[in-house]
Amino acid sequence: MDKPLILIIATLTLLGILMVYSATSVMCEKDERYSSSFYYLWQNLMRVGVALVGFALATQIDYRKLKKYSTLFLIVAGLLLGSLAIPRIAAGTIKGANRWIELGNASLQPSELAKLAIIIYLADYLARKRSTIGDFRRTFIPAVLLVGGFVSIIALQPNYGMAVSITMVSAIMLFVAGAKLSHMGIVAAPAVLALGFGIMHSDHARRRIFSFIMGGDPLGDGFQINQSLIAIGTGGLLGKGIGKGIQKLFYIPEIHTDFIFAVIGEEIGFLGSTAVLILFVLLAWRGIKIAMRAPDAFGQNLTIGITTMISVYTFINIGVVLRVLPTTGIPLPFISYGGSALMVTMISCGILLNISTHVCKPMFEHIDVADETETSEGIDAGLNSRRRNRRTSYSGAEYRPGVVSTSSGR
Repeated sequence: MDKPLILIIATLTLLGILMVYSATSVMCEKDERYSSSFYYLWQNLMRVGVALVGFALATQIDYRKLKKYSTLFLIVAGLLLGSLAIPRIAAGTIKGANRWIELGNASLQPSELAKLAIIIYLADYLARKRSTIGDFRRTFIPAVLLVGGFVSIIALQPNYGMAVSITMVSAIMLFVAGAKLSHMGIVAAPAVLALGFGIMHSDHARRRIFSFIMGGDPLGDGFQINQSLIAIGTGGLLGKGIGKGIQKLFYIPEIHTDFIFAVIGEEIGFLGSTAVLILFVLLAWRGIKIAMRAPDAFGQNLTIGITTMISVYTFINIGVVLRVLPTTGIPLPFISYGGSALMVTMISCGILLNISTHVCKPMFEHIDVADETETSEGIDAGLNSRRRNRRTSYSGAEYRPGVVSTSSGR
């Protein structure tokens, strides 16, 4: 497997455990609802443990088998999204959104599963249709309608951040697979109009957009983002030190989820934040290398989809914390507190590592060097045969992984 990629994943996951504990320890100690300052630490460790099981299983399953079940994954994801309309299954409206399914003391976010199901199905679809990817009616439109249907359902929760991120990932997968820019432009215009229409008819989303454009009330809609910028700014070059941040002390709501990067900026400073960004860039670079050497179109499309998904999530989350983008509910991969997002991210990385075990290697890595005596005997036998037959045959070597059979040509 790709060892540098494993090291990057491990480092980001360990950093996430540390930063979630730092962000929540004081809150848990002061709030009577929690048993101790370690409450979120134990909860997060359990989530990481479950995610690591999914990660380990994904690394051992041949990624090519996923093609057989791509349609099934998509159907299951659609049913889970539809179950949010059932009151006894759905967790109900939380902070203006209906996104979670109750599972006892835990919860499941179907849209997180849907994004991976869409990537797997789209990777298989584009691999099968690669010869007709330029056909607008037969290949491009069916893919757009499929993605558009899921995106519309997710946007109605409402979850515009997830809807936009899935759209971006799908668009990049289509572009890399060879879709025409003119076709993508035709679809982009109505998609942007539909997004704008949805935002204007959602009070929650509309307030976030206006707050982003106009600044918002410092004690109202703009409070969270302003406190986030204060945390980033006061961190300075080296930060205040792990556990010594101030803005996490009830100034930033939900700081352990969507705004965990603010804690990173305040406690380990500009250099630490830059190191985290470099880790995500290195992860994207390893993903691109695996995609370039993938043995088939499905593996290439799947790698591009997974790498893009993690990169887009990272870009959106950090962009929100730095007030470059409007506030969304997109978590920071590996680091933010959350079970569904972490599980899907780890499973996706497990698939990525499994693809890395099948990448095309240089030819000499597959050649078994024979014993010197056997080689000389084989050459002599070939020369004798050539003298007897006196005929010209194909010249060169017929290569298969692990086997090289030399011909008797000149």
